[in-house]
Amino acid sequence: MRKTIYVSFALSLLLVGCNSETEKPTKEVKPSGEKAIEEIAEVPTSLPEREPTKDVVLSVEGEDSTITMNLVEGSRALYSLYIDPERYTFENGENEDKLTPIAKTPTDYPEVYMTFLYIENQNPESVKEEMKQQYKMSLEEQTISTPVHALSLHGTTGQKSDSEVVTIYIMEVERGTLLIKENYFLEAQEGHGARFEQMLKTLEVRN
Repeated sequence: MRKTIYVSFALSLLLVGCNSETEKPTKEVKPSGEKAIEEIAEVPTSLPEREPTKDVVLSVEGEDSTITMNLVEGSRALYSLYIDPERYTFENGENEDKLTPIAKTPTDYPEVYMTFLYIENQNPESVKEEMKQQYKMSLEEQTISTPVHALSLHGTTGQKSDSEVVTIYIMEVERGTLLIKENYFLEAQEGHGARFEQMLKTLEVRN
């Protein structure tokens, strides 16, 4: 009887020992997504800070003058530039931003303006082809570094004082293309045309 009890007790101890070896603490597994979240870099949502005003030397019609310009910011904080507030106004639009002269354009002359349009998910080459189809005039194509680094298209409807002049800048930017259009008449090429270029030299684009 005692022998049977001892054998039963020994078997009980053996079973307990086996269970303690097989039951190991469960290792905590972190979801794979946690590491991915930590490694995602923050996307910039605003432009670098710039001074609200800037003195710029403008060379227009052979004369240099120092102008205090105001900083304006484009839609979606995509770009900023300095403009001459005494001669131009700048408005953010739903589809495009537009700079226009304060002084009225003479009657029957082409409109004077500079527009800025962000085209998402479209590269400069495809935008260039669309512009060539949109305009009936012949457009000269160039890759330029001033007043901005861009693909440039330039054309005019003639050689008269009221002939329309078009200059288009096509810039590759974050996830798309920034399309800048200058429009004026030939007589204003040394006036508005020169001022547009001077203002564009101050353009900064978010990358």
